[in-house]
Amino acid sequence: MRRMWSREHLIRRVDRYYLLAAGAKLPELRKRYLKHARHYRGLLSMTLVPAA
Repeated sequence: MRRMWSREHLIRRVDRYYLLAAGAKLPELRKRYLKHARHYRGLLSMTLVPAA
């Protein structure tokens, strides 16, 4: 079963992985964190924006 995350949760995940990538000393870790951030950013782009 897939988990449904809120937009706020996905935004926090993206921000967290970009911060981890910025602070990573090893290039392999930086690439891994950027890959995770881009994955969650893709999920974020597929979420519906709540109506105003």
